[in-house]
Amino acid sequence: MKRKIAMLMTTIILGTSLFGCDDPSKTNSEGGEQASMAGTEESIVASDAADSASSVEESSGDAGEANPADTASAEPDAASNASTEAVSYAPEEIVEPEIPVEEPVQPVNQTAAEEPEQQAETPTETPVEEDKNYDIVFMGDSQFDNARGTASEIPAYTCCLLDKDVKFYNLAIGGTSASLGREDYLDVSSFNDSCFVGICYALAGVCPSDYLSAYAMYEDFQKVKPENVDLYVIEYGANDYINGKDLFNPGNNNDIHTYNGALTEGVETLQKISPKAKFIICSPSYCVWYNSSGQLIGDSNVVSKGIGPLKEYANTASNFANSAGFPYLDSMYASKFDLKMETYEDYLSDGLHYTEKGRQIYSAVLAHLIEQVRGKEVEDLPYFTITNFDFWYYKDSIGR
Repeated sequence: MKRKIAMLMTTIILGTSLFGCDDPSKTNSEGGEQASMAGTEESIVASDAADSASSVEESSGDAGEANPADTASAEPDAASNASTEAVSYAPEEIVEPEIPVEEPVQPVNQTAAEEPEQQAETPTETPVEEDKNYDIVFMGDSQFDNARGTASEIPAYTCCLLDKDVKFYNLAIGGTSASLGREDYLDVSSFNDSCFVGICYALAGVCPSDYLSAYAMYEDFQKVKPENVDLYVIEYGANDYINGKDLFNPGNNNDIHTYNGALTEGVETLQKISPKAKFIICSPSYCVWYNSSGQLIGDSNVVSKGIGPLKEYANTASNFANSAGFPYLDSMYASKFDLKMETYEDYLSDGLHYTEKGRQIYSAVLAHLIEQVRGKEVEDLPYFTITNFDFWYYKDSIGR
């Protein structure tokens, strides 16, 4: 009996050494057949017992021979068969990948699937050109309009005292008021008044602008891009006074037939079309009045045409600027330069309009105020007297 068991063990060892341990996940019928044929005559005589023992011990022998190294070498085969054989993992072993962020692609509409070359082109936005200038729009009466095109008008003198990035547009028209005439009624479809409100409406496209083509300012008007405007400088009042316009309407703050209402309505219109713009309000200037005989009858502090003297319009402009939080340039009360009864003949050519030197002084004060609006660090402005002022010396002194 011991001999037969020894013979059987020898047969198993010989089979293992000849054929090795195959993948335990696969059956090996060829190895089983060769191992059964290697038996001796003694194994055949005891075939029942030997076969029974052989089948049990082969099974235990194959399982016992499978060591960790053999299992590791078998893993690639398992991986190669992953597509056909299910592999289970514990939930905690699975890590979900992050969803990649992709740029959205505009879908293309095709008229037919078989004709992809007829794809609709994706519209491209035209890049907006960056405005690198500081755009100033001057709006006013003859004080800003006089000497236009000579480089000696107030807007030109003002801007030559500012940085080179400044670009100005002069929309002033001599003889114009801020407000609409008391007897005039607003009909937007046929509006053709060159007052401040009219120009504001034209800039905003509220009314046609072709009626302005009769004025020298129209060339500049056509170049203005309201969305690019950085600053509006507004100067009206003398012609509102001359034409007897009301100062305000207690029941309607935006009554464009009044001086205050016109300033309010015009500025609000500009704010809608120029959201980044700032504003400077300038008073009407000190002046003197003559009668039909050429005799001096008084100045802007005393002479009234029924509504009040011109200084009342200056006060209204000042109150409007203060309530709106806008910088204000005073040229009525000699607070910045010495325009008054004793000096008016040097400042004013006809008692009302500035001489060239008067325009230079006015421009120096206005330029200093603009620099403050721009947030520039500037020295305090000296008080200007016309007898001692030299524009070009002043320009050099501020490094312009």
